[in-house]
Amino acid sequence: MSGSVFPTLSKNVPEKVGSMPGYTWPCCPLGGLPWQERQRRRSQAIAALGVDGQSSPPAWEEAAQLAARFLGIPMAVVTVADSHTEYFQAAYGLSSLGIGNPLSQQRQLPLDGGLGLYVLDSEQPLILADTTDNPVVSQSVLVNTYGIRAYCGVPLVTSQGTCLGTLAVMDRHPRSFTEQELGFLAMAARWGMSEYERQAAPVEPTAAPALGSAMALLSLETLIDRVRLNLVSKLTQDLRSPLTTVLGMATMLSREIYGPLTPKQREYTDIVHRSSQTLMTLVDEIIDLSPVETTLPDLVPTPVDIEVLGQQVLTTLNPLAEASAQTLMLTLEPNENHWILDQRTVKQILYHLVFSIMQVAGDNSTLRVHACRRGQALSLGLWVSNPWLGEGLPQEVITTFHRLGPAVGAAPGTSSTDIPRPLLGLLLSQHLAQRHGGNIKVQGNADSSYRLLVLLPVMDAATARAEASQGQPEVGVHRSTWP
Repeated sequence: MSGSVFPTLSKNVPEKVGSMPGYTWPCCPLGGLPWQERQRRRSQAIAALGVDGQSSPPAWEEAAQLAARFLGIPMAVVTVADSHTEYFQAAYGLSSLGIGNPLSQQRQLPLDGGLGLYVLDSEQPLILADTTDNPVVSQSVLVNTYGIRAYCGVPLVTSQGTCLGTLAVMDRHPRSFTEQELGFLAMAARWGMSEYERQAAPVEPTAAPALGSAMALLSLETLIDRVRLNLVSKLTQDLRSPLTTVLGMATMLSREIYGPLTPKQREYTDIVHRSSQTLMTLVDEIIDLSPVETTLPDLVPTPVDIEVLGQQVLTTLNPLAEASAQTLMLTLEPNENHWILDQRTVKQILYHLVFSIMQVAGDNSTLRVHACRRGQALSLGLWVSNPWLGEGLPQEVITTFHRLGPAVGAAPGTSSTDIPRPLLGLLLSQHLAQRHGGNIKVQGNADSSYRLLVLLPVMDAATARAEASQGQPEVGVHRSTWP
């Protein structure tokens, strides 16, 4: 390896690792850099993540325990290294080296005294069925002092592609490692790193205004940018950990590395596949928010089939609704499904309104969306039906829209910090509706039940009812008049 400063292992070790075809292991893209440059980048990444040599991150502790138990091996460690020392950030089973042994108490080794340095230097997994077979490795402190005979370690890689250290399992007796075991160890390392990054991600606090007029100094676009970033941040944080787990498990199952799949295993594979599709849909929604844009895009008049568009949104949210035993229902008045609107804006309004209401609607609720015509505007009504609570809107939704007032700009003292995080989508939806020339308001009263009413004027009244291709209603779409 270019820039290596360590003794070279005999050729049989990397060959042993490389003899397992069909696997792509976590690998830093810095292999061509000198060791000093790689160490500099590693130190920067460690500092940025706030890795403390004295702490034991729960995600890494769980990854170490999971690896040891799954592989049936007595010891597992997660290490992070600087230029001189390998720190044991998480450890499982070190007491098997003897009560009060220095490694358990100090939880660190000189970098040239452990085996993790070879993983860092080669940026590849290291498998040693018997450490005493290698004259270089056998002189290390782990082998010579603590009697480690079997070792299997994989790189611990950040989402930015920097190797911080290793996830390794060890035994005081020789043992071989299978392809499946190495695959599981690699997946556990990816999960542990991803979960730590998610937990360590800084949450930027939003300071409350010192004066009531302070928020008035912020432009509406600045306020909406903050709301959009909050939404993207939450979606991303909710997505990262399950996506890493699902993708790792899907890879292992699809390769049938445990042998041919039984009917039950195939059932689980199908579940993983459906979950992957749901997560990828969420990725599409994050991209659709376009957080990198400094200004909102221009509106584009487009023929929109509100029936098809609405069903696409509800299909995206259906898996989340099913988790709370909720039902999403779209109804339309006859022959009122074709409109000239900005399709992207309408989709975002509908998505964020439905998603926000779902967060505060009770279990077993039915969230209804009804589309009809009001003059030259598309009208979307949203409300909730519950077998025990009747029809209406959750109180949190009503309170939020009362805070917003008839228009976002009419309430300069209202900021994203005044709105519960699950309902931030209501603020974004109101702004998007106003950009489209419409608005969102609460309609009704306590006696007749409340509903959200979205009014979006057509962008070209002369062609609002233009001919469009006719499609069959999707499953779950019912044509009806306003109930």
